[in-house]
Amino acid sequence: MPKAYLAIFPLLILLVGCGGPPANNPLLLSATSEFNTAQQDTMVVRHAPVALKEAEEALEKTQDLWESKADKAVVDHYAFIAQQRTLIAIETAKLNAANSELSRSEVERQQVLLDVRRSESERSEARARQAQREAQSERALAADAMRRAEELAQQVRDLEARPTERGLVLTLGDVLFETGKSDIRSEGMRSIENLATFLNEYPERNIMIEGFTDNVGSESFNMQLSRDRANSVKSALVSRRIQANRIETVGFGLNHPVADNTSNAGRQQNRRVEIIISDQDGKVSPRTQ
Repeated sequence: MPKAYLAIFPLLILLVGCGGPPANNPLLLSATSEFNTAQQDTMVVRHAPVALKEAEEALEKTQDLWESKADKAVVDHYAFIAQQRTLIAIETAKLNAANSELSRSEVERQQVLLDVRRSESERSEARARQAQREAQSERALAADAMRRAEELAQQVRDLEARPTERGLVLTLGDVLFETGKSDIRSEGMRSIENLATFLNEYPERNIMIEGFTDNVGSESFNMQLSRDRANSVKSALVSRRIQANRIETVGFGLNHPVADNTSNAGRQQNRRVEIIISDQDGKVSPRTQ
């Protein structure tokens, strides 16, 4: 396996200093770091070389796009794909390692069965039953590793979250609330349920809930409304068994609009709640603009 990515961080700094690509891309740096970690893991190298190669190719494509000064959204998209392929390589390695261990255990189980036939003793029969239970347990672990790898990719798609430099971001529009109110409408509960399912499945992930409004009404009213809406989403998640200490909330009021407030359509886009999903270490990058 090539070692090219072990030197990626000083290379990125050098490229900036030499008039190369624009300022470093956080999502690309994160994808590179995760790949380097996987590449140095002997279990991954041994048990998932093909998947690791696919992750490397995805990272190379992202690096090429970044060096050719491609649009940031395109670079982010491919960096996200590289991250997911690295994760798939890790989960595939776990599965293959479990299967290898399962094969070894099966050989041992056959030897136990021979002992049973040879001695016809109760002790040998008990060992055979124990070996069978261990084999079944290992099959379950292998199946669970594959299931989690598939579910992670599917649940990210179901959430309709988009990759950003801060992590995965899920945007809930103003359909979530009545105008000027913070109570969640029934139409918005499906998104809440999907998010709660994801967080229950991946307890290492935390979230930041950010509330925003349009410019209708006073600044103080909109600031409080945005906080109340963010807290309403938090309460809905806590009621679905998500620990409160995994959730942070903040209200920005009419700040950080994503559209022009002079039109109804623009104001509708600005009335939103954004949910930022943390990385695997549970960290959410703060908003910088």
